[in-house]
Amino acid sequence: MKQKTFFSIVLFSLMAFSAFAQTTLKVGYADIDYILGNMPETIKAQADLDIVKDRLIKTRDSLVIDYNTKLKEYKENAETLVPATKKETEIKLTQIERGIQRFEADIQTAINIKKDELLKPIYNRIGVLITTVAKQNRYTHIINSQIDGNSVLLYAEEKTDISDLVIAEAKK
Repeated sequence: MKQKTFFSIVLFSLMAFSAFAQTTLKVGYADIDYILGNMPETIKAQADLDIVKDRLIKTRDSLVIDYNTKLKEYKENAETLVPATKKETEIKLTQIERGIQRFEADIQTAINIKKDELLKPIYNRIGVLITTVAKQNRYTHIINSQIDGNSVLLYAEEKTDISDLVIAEAKK
Protein backbone atom coordinates (compact mmCIF):
# COMPACT_ATOMS: atom_id res chain seq x y z
CA MET A 1 0.00 0.00 0.00
CA LYS A 2 2.83 2.34 0.85
CA GLN A 3 4.44 1.57 -2.49
CA LYS A 4 1.24 2.51 -4.36
CA THR A 5 1.01 5.80 -2.49
CA PHE A 6 4.67 6.55 -3.08
CA PHE A 7 4.35 5.59 -6.76
CA SER A 8 1.25 7.81 -7.10
CA ILE A 9 3.09 10.77 -5.59
CA VAL A 10 6.09 10.26 -7.88
CA LEU A 11 3.85 9.85 -10.93
CA PHE A 12 1.86 12.98 -10.06
CA SER A 13 5.10 14.95 -9.52
CA LEU A 14 6.47 13.81 -12.88
CA MET A 15 3.25 14.79 -14.66
CA ALA A 16 3.21 18.21 -12.98
CA PHE A 17 6.90 18.76 -13.78
CA SER A 18 6.47 17.77 -17.44
CA ALA A 19 3.39 20.01 -17.74
CA PHE A 20 5.34 22.91 -16.25
CA ALA A 21 8.35 22.21 -18.44
CA GLN A 22 6.17 22.45 -21.56
CA THR A 23 4.86 25.88 -20.58
CA THR A 24 6.93 28.48 -22.38
CA LEU A 25 7.09 31.94 -20.94
CA LYS A 26 7.22 34.80 -23.40
CA VAL A 27 7.59 38.14 -21.67
CA GLY A 28 7.30 41.47 -23.42
CA TYR A 29 7.18 45.05 -22.28
CA ALA A 30 5.46 48.25 -23.30
CA ASP A 31 6.05 51.91 -22.59
CA ILE A 32 2.59 53.19 -21.63
CA ASP A 33 3.63 56.86 -21.76
CA TYR A 34 5.06 56.39 -25.26
CA ILE A 35 1.89 54.63 -26.41
CA LEU A 36 -0.32 57.31 -24.83
CA GLY A 37 1.64 60.02 -26.63
CA ASN A 38 1.03 58.29 -29.96
CA MET A 39 -2.65 57.48 -29.56
CA PRO A 40 -4.96 59.45 -31.86
CA GLU A 41 -7.39 60.04 -29.00
CA THR A 42 -4.70 61.76 -26.94
CA ILE A 43 -4.56 64.73 -29.33
CA LYS A 44 -8.31 65.33 -28.97
CA ALA A 45 -8.16 64.86 -25.20
CA GLN A 46 -5.34 67.41 -24.98
CA ALA A 47 -7.34 69.87 -27.11
CA ASP A 48 -10.40 69.41 -24.86
CA LEU A 49 -8.22 69.87 -21.78
CA ASP A 50 -6.72 73.04 -23.26
CA ILE A 51 -10.23 74.47 -23.81
CA VAL A 52 -11.15 73.87 -20.16
CA LYS A 53 -7.83 75.30 -19.00
CA ASP A 54 -8.24 78.41 -21.19
CA ARG A 55 -11.76 79.05 -19.86
CA LEU A 56 -10.59 78.81 -16.26
CA ILE A 57 -7.59 81.04 -16.89
CA LYS A 58 -9.76 83.64 -18.63
CA THR A 59 -12.12 83.64 -15.65
CA ARG A 60 -9.19 84.04 -13.28
CA ASP A 61 -7.72 86.83 -15.42
CA SER A 62 -11.00 88.73 -15.40
CA LEU A 63 -11.14 88.41 -11.60
CA VAL A 64 -7.58 89.73 -11.35
CA ILE A 65 -8.36 92.65 -13.67
CA ASP A 66 -11.44 93.50 -11.60
CA TYR A 67 -9.37 93.26 -8.39
CA ASN A 68 -6.59 95.46 -9.80
CA THR A 69 -9.13 98.05 -10.93
CA LYS A 70 -10.69 98.18 -7.46
CA LEU A 71 -7.27 98.28 -5.80
CA LYS A 72 -6.12 101.14 -8.03
CA GLU A 73 -9.35 103.03 -7.34
CA TYR A 74 -8.89 102.45 -3.60
CA LYS A 75 -5.27 103.67 -3.64
CA GLU A 76 -6.26 106.80 -5.58
CA ASN A 77 -9.07 107.64 -3.13
CA ALA A 78 -7.68 106.21 0.14
CA GLU A 79 -6.75 109.56 1.61
CA THR A 80 -10.23 111.00 1.04
CA LEU A 81 -12.21 108.03 2.35
CA VAL A 82 -13.97 108.05 5.70
CA PRO A 83 -12.18 105.60 8.05
CA ALA A 84 -15.19 103.26 8.20
CA THR A 85 -15.46 103.17 4.37
CA LYS A 86 -11.70 102.74 4.08
CA LYS A 87 -11.76 99.76 6.45
CA GLU A 88 -14.76 98.22 4.63
CA THR A 89 -13.02 98.60 1.25
CA GLU A 90 -9.82 97.02 2.61
CA ILE A 91 -11.83 94.05 3.90
CA LYS A 92 -13.55 93.64 0.51
CA LEU A 93 -10.21 93.81 -1.32
CA THR A 94 -8.72 91.22 1.02
CA GLN A 95 -11.72 88.93 0.44
CA ILE A 96 -11.39 89.32 -3.33
CA GLU A 97 -7.65 88.56 -3.13
CA ARG A 98 -8.28 85.42 -1.06
CA GLY A 99 -11.01 84.38 -3.48
CA ILE A 100 -8.57 84.67 -6.38
CA GLN A 101 -6.01 82.58 -4.50
CA ARG A 102 -8.62 79.88 -3.80
CA PHE A 103 -9.74 80.00 -7.43
CA GLU A 104 -6.14 79.50 -8.62
CA ALA A 105 -5.83 76.41 -6.42
CA ASP A 106 -9.20 75.19 -7.70
CA ILE A 107 -8.04 75.66 -11.30
CA GLN A 108 -5.30 73.06 -10.87
CA THR A 109 -7.69 70.66 -9.15
CA ALA A 110 -10.28 71.09 -11.91
CA ILE A 111 -7.65 70.55 -14.61
CA ASN A 112 -6.42 67.37 -12.92
CA ILE A 113 -9.98 66.03 -12.59
CA LYS A 114 -10.72 66.79 -16.25
CA LYS A 115 -7.41 65.24 -17.34
CA ASP A 116 -8.20 62.05 -15.43
CA GLU A 117 -11.70 62.00 -16.92
CA LEU A 118 -10.36 62.39 -20.47
CA LEU A 119 -7.46 59.93 -20.13
CA LYS A 120 -9.31 57.11 -18.34
CA PRO A 121 -11.00 55.75 -21.49
CA ILE A 122 -7.72 56.05 -23.41
CA TYR A 123 -5.86 54.06 -20.75
CA ASN A 124 -8.66 51.47 -20.81
CA ARG A 125 -8.29 51.21 -24.61
CA ILE A 126 -4.52 50.85 -24.27
CA GLY A 127 -5.13 47.95 -21.88
CA VAL A 128 -7.41 46.25 -24.40
CA LEU A 129 -4.91 46.86 -27.21
CA ILE A 130 -2.05 45.44 -25.15
CA THR A 131 -4.12 42.33 -24.44
CA THR A 132 -4.92 41.97 -28.16
CA VAL A 133 -1.29 42.36 -29.23
CA ALA A 134 -0.09 40.03 -26.47
CA LYS A 135 -2.52 37.31 -27.54
CA GLN A 136 -1.75 37.78 -31.25
CA ASN A 137 1.97 37.44 -30.56
CA ARG A 138 1.62 34.72 -27.92
CA TYR A 139 3.11 36.66 -25.02
CA THR A 140 2.39 35.21 -21.60
CA HIS A 141 3.28 38.39 -19.72
CA ILE A 142 3.57 42.09 -20.56
CA ILE A 143 5.13 44.53 -18.14
CA ASN A 144 5.35 48.31 -18.20
CA SER A 145 8.83 49.60 -18.96
CA GLN A 146 8.39 52.70 -16.79
CA ILE A 147 6.36 53.87 -13.84
CA ASP A 148 6.24 57.62 -13.24
CA GLY A 149 9.23 58.10 -15.51
CA ASN A 150 11.35 55.56 -13.61
CA SER A 151 12.50 52.48 -15.46
CA VAL A 152 11.39 49.21 -13.93
CA LEU A 153 13.28 47.11 -16.47
CA LEU A 154 16.82 46.21 -15.67
CA TYR A 155 17.29 44.57 -19.05
CA ALA A 156 15.08 43.72 -22.00
CA GLU A 157 15.75 42.78 -25.58
CA GLU A 158 14.49 45.41 -28.00
CA LYS A 159 12.47 42.78 -29.87
CA THR A 160 10.28 42.23 -26.79
CA ASP A 161 9.02 45.86 -26.84
CA ILE A 162 5.44 45.75 -28.11
CA SER A 163 4.79 49.50 -27.85
CA ASP A 164 4.86 50.08 -31.62
CA LEU A 165 2.65 47.03 -32.18
CA VAL A 166 0.09 48.49 -29.76
CA ILE A 167 0.16 51.83 -31.59
CA ALA A 168 -0.28 50.04 -34.93
CA GLU A 169 -3.23 48.09 -33.48
CA ALA A 170 -4.77 51.39 -32.32
CA LYS A 171 -4.64 52.75 -35.86
CA LYS A 172 -6.48 49.78 -37.39
